[in-house]
Amino acid sequence: MVRRWIYGIGVLAFGLVAIVALESTAFANKIARTAVIGEKSTVLHELRTAHKLLVEADHDYDGHRVKAAEEVHRAIRELEGKHSEKSTVAVSATTTPAVKKHAKVHEPKAKEAQAMSDGQLSKALGILKTVQSQIPSSHPKAGTQVSDAIANLNMALSIK
Repeated sequence: MVRRWIYGIGVLAFGLVAIVALESTAFANKIARTAVIGEKSTVLHELRTAHKLLVEADHDYDGHRVKAAEEVHRAIRELEGKHSEKSTVAVSATTTPAVKKHAKVHEPKAKEAQAMSDGQLSKALGILKTVQSQIPSSHPKAGTQVSDAIANLNMALSIK
């Protein structure tokens, strides 16, 4: 009789330990998923900020600013899970009204100074360099797109 009690208590204790272990693992996984979502959300915010700077910059830079903005836009779409290749954003002054509306291009009232435009590109470049290492490894395409945007911005800023 005592053996049965001891055996029963042992089975009960083992069951409780197993339940606690499973719950702890589930809780840890939930925290990890929340951290990844939070990190991804921060990266998306930074990419949107960089994209806005690129879209609002006023000078052409032989098309490199536009290419960089398109790459950043693609990276944002990739991280959001919207992988459409048809979803490119052109931000030059010659784009169609439909694309301008989609890209939310802000036409400046007057041509801004080259130094101001350079500053916007430099700021966007700094953001992209910082974000580049924070892109989740589950999105290598977004990482490549940010690298391409950085390369285009370096080319743009070398043009005077």
